[in-house]
Amino acid sequence: MKLESKNLGRHFFSLIWTGVRRNYDNFDNLDDSIAKRLSEQSQDDPVEIHLSRMFSEVFRRHSKDEADRLFIVGTRATTPSLKKVSSRPVKPWFFSRIFLVLTVSFAMLMLLLFLFQSNKAIPGLIFIGSLAVPFSLMMMFFEINVYQNISVLQVLTTFLVGGILSLLVTMTFYLMLPIRTDVSIESALIVGIVEELAKCIVVILFINSYKLNYIFNGV
Repeated sequence: MKLESKNLGRHFFSLIWTGVRRNYDNFDNLDDSIAKRLSEQSQDDPVEIHLSRMFSEVFRRHSKDEADRLFIVGTRATTPSLKKVSSRPVKPWFFSRIFLVLTVSFAMLMLLLFLFQSNKAIPGLIFIGSLAVPFSLMMMFFEINVYQNISVLQVLTTFLVGGILSLLVTMTFYLMLPIRTDVSIESALIVGIVEELAKCIVVILFINSYKLNYIFNGV
């Protein structure tokens, strides 16, 4: 039984590695093209990243139409060509609105719990509290994607299905590998390695599925 599990694990890793090599060998690296075009415009100027400029749009007022345009991406009709990809600095802002809404929702649930002593608010507190930061960061990376070739459906699928799938892969590793469950530094280190490796495998699977092997995608 253990021999079959090891063979299955080796076959699984070989399939993933084959997919990664195939995708990286066959696609034209758009990142290199964009970097080359930008370097032609300023050959000797170093690329500087200013966080204050990057998040300068967070505290400005934006219309509903601007928010709607952020989500109309990722389809064949709305994905721009390489020539139309803007070289201007990306300035995400909508993620802060998501974080604000989730924070206000969490505060209202806290009032419901302490003011009215309602235990029904506890599940909502757990859900909203654990969702606020990860979901807001996910939205920020969605805005940073300069290619605009990732749809909202793909983002939500990766966020929800990918999170659960990483847990399944982690539990599979626990069954396949001789990992001790006692409390020790060694066990804590092994658990961390196993969980992060499971996340990396899920990320590789989604990258191969979406064919989005570009740094500027923000994935």
